[in-house]
Amino acid sequence: MQKPLQTIAKTAELPSSPKRQAILVLGMHRSGTSALGGVVNALGAAGPKTLMSPHASNPRGLFESLPLVAAHDELLLSAGSYWLDWRRLDQERVHSKAAEPHRQKIKELLVDEFGDEPLIVIKDPRICRFVPFISSILAELNISPVAFLPVRNPLEVAYSLRRRDNIALPKSLLLWLGHVLEAEYHSRHMPRYFLPYEGLLIDWRNHMDRAAEKTGVVWPALSDRAGIKIEQFLTTDLYHERSTLEDMRNHPDVTSLVRETYEILTAIVDDGENKDLLDRLDLVRTKFNEGCETFGTAIITEELAVARLRGELSARDAETERVRQENSNLASFLEQRSMEVIGLAAERDALAGAHDALVAERDGLAQAHNNLRAERDALAQAHHNLSAERDALAQAHHNLSAERDALAQAHHNLSAERDAHAQAHHNLSAERDAHAQAHNHLINDRNNLAAAQDSLIAERDGLLREREALLASSSWRVTAPIRWIKTLSIR
Repeated sequence: MQKPLQTIAKTAELPSSPKRQAILVLGMHRSGTSALGGVVNALGAAGPKTLMSPHASNPRGLFESLPLVAAHDELLLSAGSYWLDWRRLDQERVHSKAAEPHRQKIKELLVDEFGDEPLIVIKDPRICRFVPFISSILAELNISPVAFLPVRNPLEVAYSLRRRDNIALPKSLLLWLGHVLEAEYHSRHMPRYFLPYEGLLIDWRNHMDRAAEKTGVVWPALSDRAGIKIEQFLTTDLYHERSTLEDMRNHPDVTSLVRETYEILTAIVDDGENKDLLDRLDLVRTKFNEGCETFGTAIITEELAVARLRGELSARDAETERVRQENSNLASFLEQRSMEVIGLAAERDALAGAHDALVAERDGLAQAHNNLRAERDALAQAHHNLSAERDALAQAHHNLSAERDALAQAHHNLSAERDAHAQAHHNLSAERDAHAQAHNHLINDRNNLAAAQDSLIAERDGLLREREALLASSSWRVTAPIRWIKTLSIR
């Protein structure tokens, strides 16, 4: 399992930059710019709002802005060029006052297509030819550009263009040479990274790490989910045309300038930039530009004439095809209308029969309507009666409710009175039990007192008997004088 992508932004080694960044994908048509754009977009660089639709040559998308590409074509046309022009673009015309409307339009489109996203990816191979122009617009928008330059075998690029656009190999190779030389030269002032197309397909993680390290880009969507998405997008079946270095060196259409330029770019990919390699590229570019000045005007005049004739022929072919299609459509239309007339006649007859049936149905419906009206009136009267009955029942319900509430109140009062009587009964029962207890105690006390009285009576009677006996005794009589004297002495 591959290790997760680790991005290290060595900002200390790079000049300070504005808050926003734009990744410029500077590569020739068919050199892997769409694959690179897809990877960068998956890692979080915002793409344009209005994307060009995928097509057979790029089924997974081009990641280019449709209105921006159209504006770039208009810019090239205003400078006397077009996308298949391999000559060096006249930068003075691009930066002239006459081109100012195009500049403003492209600036407005950049704002509209990308909004205020902090990291965007701008991809259109045409930009290779006017990097200073686009860089100056980004500077006005306070966006710092960095360049990703894909490097692909020029023979593979030429084969791919021939298959897609039927462009001859020599012209495709000239287009490749013009694009890569201009893109390399005019991106020297910005942070940049060269990467091989085949290497991107094989080990995109390593190259995106190194690209971030070289340019100071920090990937916003660096995650395992993004990695899975890229793995599904970036497969080797995108690599249709394959040529070896030996094939390129030995092919008769590959010139020495093309071979040397590709060898220098390959050396930069492998070992990095150095003054010697850049000087060699400057020399190649000088030779190429001299050749453009010497032969370009004559060749491009012929190419433009051929292109114009091809355009006229295509227009005539298109017009012929349009007329043929219109004739075919007209024949089909007439045949269809004939069938429609026959169908309409049959439909008319059917409609006449349907009309008679509808008239009879209408009469029946009219009678049914009258019956329904009578039924409606009866129902209305019944409804009125039921409403009156409902009102009477509602009044009775109201009265019963009032009576129920009064009975409920009376029930409540009687319940309260019953509870009071129950409490009083309970209190009287308790008082009765207390009196009964006290009565029992009194009876006991009475019985005890009666017994005590009987005992005292018996004791009294005994004492009386004893007294009578004592008074009757001789000793009482004998001691009578003594008692008398004692009484006197007490007095």
